[in-house]
Amino acid sequence: MNILSDSNNQLLPFLNIVKGISIDTPAFTGIQRTLSRTLLEHASTSTPACKHIVGHSRTGKSFAIREFEARFPPVRTADGLVKHVIYVQAPVRGSIKGLMEALLEALGDPLWMVGTYSNMLSRLLNLLDKAQTKMIILDEFQHLCDKGQKASLTGATDWLKALVERNTFSLVCVGLPSSRTIIFKSEQLRNRFDSTVEVPVYDWMNAQSRRVFRSVLRAMQKKLAPFELPDLTTPEMSLRMFIACGGRIGLLSKILDRAVKDAIWEERTAIRINDLADAFSVAVWFADSIPMEGGPFLGAIGTEAAQDLCSRSMKLASEVPHEAADMETHMGVLAEPKSSTTKAEVKREVARALG
Repeated sequence: MNILSDSNNQLLPFLNIVKGISIDTPAFTGIQRTLSRTLLEHASTSTPACKHIVGHSRTGKSFAIREFEARFPPVRTADGLVKHVIYVQAPVRGSIKGLMEALLEALGDPLWMVGTYSNMLSRLLNLLDKAQTKMIILDEFQHLCDKGQKASLTGATDWLKALVERNTFSLVCVGLPSSRTIIFKSEQLRNRFDSTVEVPVYDWMNAQSRRVFRSVLRAMQKKLAPFELPDLTTPEMSLRMFIACGGRIGLLSKILDRAVKDAIWEERTAIRINDLADAFSVAVWFADSIPMEGGPFLGAIGTEAAQDLCSRSMKLASEVPHEAADMETHMGVLAEPKSSTTKAEVKREVARALG
């Protein structure tokens, strides 16, 4: 491959087009509104403003959080760093010391790895005051109670209580559903945190969920110009896209991101169904596990089999490999379904999708 010739590729400016897509779905908008209000409520109530946001892997929660944080970039002044919103991720093998190190580093402490527990906590609280911090966002919160970390749960809850007890900033914890354990472990933390905000997975069997999923496909297709794709919003293509991503918007964007990048390297703007099939086989870890000859894009989908294929792909997507991070490309997620769909309605919808 000639790297110099690739640099002349006129499509290179579109390499990050999928990564930059943001779609204002109900839950994405709701998270932004919740965070904005929580930020404004800092130090205004008798107890700290604490929020807990949970969602399964690749549902878009981290993207929504980072979008909010980006609205409050750090500012250097004559008196030092001003950082109203601090965002950090809990280390994979979560520990309180590791989390404090991450916060100290984010605040510019040159000795962020040095000190005892009490010394680091004292420095952290001092730097948060100096930086005029109004909100701390702790992502990957479940790492504090992952396998092998349960013995340190008491320490985690004690640290969180110490962090928020001065009531000078808001605290937002973001993680997988398992992160509830940290908060429920302590009555004091339960009293400090509001009800959990949940980011659900798309579900083809739910009428409202299906409508939002198809609306995301419609918005996404518009924002992918100049690339030309098959009409993703038709009943059949939206069903195929759903089976390919298992209802996870992060996986959907991974497939499209791979298809776009392949098109760029081949200096074309046309992305056909065969290209989507190739992108799916590369980008999604369970591509070989879908029980469908030809895969979701090229295989035949019978009316009776479609419902089972949707259920199986959702289950496969939930079995996320340990190394798969929930922070690549996300676009926003759907609001909590208000009603379920009957089996007859599901069959009618599948039959309509298959024409």
